Order: sequence, then structure tokens, then C-alpha cells
Amino acid sequence: MNFRRSLRLRLLATGVAGVAVAALAVALWLGQAFRDASERTFDRGLADELRTLIAMGEVDARGRFVLEAEPEDHHYSQPYSGHYWRVVAGDRQFQSRSLWDAGFEPVMPDRAGPPRIVELPGPRDATLRVLMQAVDYPGLDATVVFMVAADRAPLEAEAADFRLLAGGAVALVAVCLLGLLALQVGFALRPLNRLADTAGRVRRGEAARFPEQGLPSEVEPLARHLNELLEHHERSVQRARTAAQDLAHALKTPLTVLSLEAERPGARTAEVLREQVVRMRQSVDRHLGRSITADQRARTPVAPVAHALLALMARVHGSRGLDFVQAPGGEDLVFAGGREDLEEMLGNLLDNAGKFAHSRVELAVAREGDQLVLAVRDDGPGLPPGTPADVTERGVRLDQRQPGSGLGLAIVRDIAEGYGGTLELDSGKGGFCARLRLPPGS
Repeated sequence: MNFRRSLRLRLLATGVAGVAVAALAVALWLGQAFRDASERTFDRGLADELRTLIAMGEVDARGRFVLEAEPEDHHYSQPYSGHYWRVVAGDRQFQSRSLWDAGFEPVMPDRAGPPRIVELPGPRDATLRVLMQAVDYPGLDATVVFMVAADRAPLEAEAADFRLLAGGAVALVAVCLLGLLALQVGFALRPLNRLADTAGRVRRGEAARFPEQGLPSEVEPLARHLNELLEHHERSVQRARTAAQDLAHALKTPLTVLSLEAERPGARTAEVLREQVVRMRQSVDRHLGRSITADQRARTPVAPVAHALLALMARVHGSRGLDFVQAPGGEDLVFAGGREDLEEMLGNLLDNAGKFAHSRVELAVAREGDQLVLAVRDDGPGLPPGTPADVTERGVRLDQRQPGSGLGLAIVRDIAEGYGGTLELDSGKGGFCARLRLPPGS
């Protein structure tokens, strides 16, 4: 399984690295915390022993420093036991039997002061932690230095044992966390696995859509977008099929004419051939252009297209003196689609309105919520009585007296639906209004 292409491996690798770093940090912190706590306890024991040793010192009647007693701890009577004491009073020295014939020589303080800790080499290459304090006695010229010491080895051994124990405990916790992490990753990726299974069933024709209910909130938008993509694909396929059907229908008459002309050639055969070839070529160009799927990634400003088409329609219907105008507003709006599709839809609606208007055709462009609305209104008679409800179906014409194929509104509807939009028709005493609702580009 490729690491770069596996979301599961990425999550697991990231989790393992995070748990490992956290476990190492916790183990080191626990070991250091225990060592510090043990050292403080160790130092408190030395301080207690130092206070006991200081309490045993006194000055005798001859003005000499003496120890009226020695600490009774058995460690101090066993040679090289790791626990030692020593007292230096001028040229007089006292020390525990545990030092035997060895000693330790710290730098002696020259005046009385608080206790301080130093570390020195001791008997048998041991490292001693020494707590020392200089004390002044009345009637005694020299400063008396009291020292208690203990081998650091037991302290370090306890710290090492604890670090080993803490490391094992943290490692056990880390293994449990990694197991939970693996379960968590598998559980979290289960909805994606369901989507993958559904994608396979959709490909095989066993399912039509991705389920959007019961999915986590992070995965639900993905399923919704996949369904929108499927719908867009279906609309594109349907649009291509419809264009092919329309093309076949449009070519039927020219082919019939050519067939008849081929059976009975005459003086106008060449002219008829040229006319029908031109007609067929126009049909092919028009219907193949419409069969192109909706380009929802394109962005087309509406105002330039609207201004150009209004000027064009004013010339096309110039013999009737119609006014093609645009209502104020909407100059900065954008259509989420191709320019050719916008021109096809708007051009058909404006041309259709121009056929029935008495004097005026108005285009209004506005933004309503998450929709771009293009409304083409004329002041004509509106829909005549008895107009069929399926007026946007192919071949249905609003007025049989007007020239045309009855495909204009059907073309507009198909292109709009290809973008997920709609075509609405509204008729009243004030004329006829065709309203396009399309996706905005921003």
C-alpha cells in the first residue's frame, strides 16, 4: 500500500509518530521528576543528620571543641558503608568509623553561614553528596565545619529503576493508544469505504445515487456533490441525445428533398442541392453546438452579452420599430457558464419576444438569493387561449402564423436545465414574460 496514496497509512503514521513523541516526552519527564523528588528527600535526610551532628558539638572547660557524643546510626560504624560524617575544628578533626582510613576534602568555608551542598569523590570511587555548614561557637577562635555525606549510587539506582518502570508503563499505554488509534481510523474511514462501495454499485448500475442520510457532517457534502455531478452528467447525456434527435429531425426534410431530386433531376437540381446542403450544414452546426455539455467552470459577465443581443435584436426587428431595452441594475452580475450558452438562451428569448411584442421588449437582470434571474418581458398579447401546458416541448409553437420550428423555448429549457437552472413562463394582460433562473458566477 503506497503511503502517499493511502489516507489510512497517513493517519496511522501521523498517530504513531505523535504517540511515540508524547510517550518519550512523558517517560523522560516522569524519570526526571522522580529523580528530583528523590534528590530532595535525600537532601532532607542529610539535613536532619547535619542538625543532629551540630547539636552534639560543644566547647569544654579548657576552650576546646569536643563532641559529647557521636551519631548512633549503624551506617556510620560500618567501614565504607556509604554514609559518613566529619567535623573540622581548627587543628582538631573528628570523623565516622565508616570513613576508616579514607576521607574527603571539600573547600572549607572561612566563616559561618547556611548549609550548602557539594559533590566530591569519596572512598572506592564513589561520588558523595556532601552537606556542610560552618558554625561559630562562643569562646572558640576557629570556625567549626560540620559535614555529612552519602553515596549517590543508591539514589541513581532508584532513579534508573523508576525510569525503567515508567518507560514500561508508558510503552504499555502507548501500545493501547495505538490500538485505539487503529480502531478509530478504521471507524472514521468507514463512511468513505461506504462511498467507495456505492461508487462501484453506481458504476455497475446497481444504484442511481449516493446516500446522503446517516453520513457524518464532514462526509455528507461529498456525497451531495457527487450526486450533483451525477445529475449534471445525466443532464449532459440527455442534452446530447436530444440534440441528436433534433438533428435527425432537422435533416429529414433536406434528405427527402435530395432523394426526390436525385430521382427526377431537372434544370434546378444544382441549385436545389446547394440550398439543401447549406440548410443541412446549418442544422449540423447548430445542433452539434448545442450538444456540447454545460461548462460550469466558465464565468461570463452578463452585461456585455445582454447589450450586444439587445442591439442585434433591435436591428433584426427594426422594420417593426420595436424598442429593446434593459432595466436598470445587474451590470456587475456574472453567469456560471459559457458565453455561447448564455447567448443561445437569451438570444432565443429576445427573438421570441420580438415576434409578439407590440412596441417594447425589456430585459431585467437581478440576483435573487443564490440564483441569477434573467427576465425577458414583452407587451404583446401573451399566451393565446388554449395554449398547451407543454409549451416548452419540442415542436410546440406559440403562434402558427409566425415562422419557426417550435424548438426555441425547448432549446432554452434544455440549456438551463444543463446548468441546474429553470425556465419559467408567465402570461397576463400586460404581455408575456420568460424568466430564466441560473447559477451565479460569484
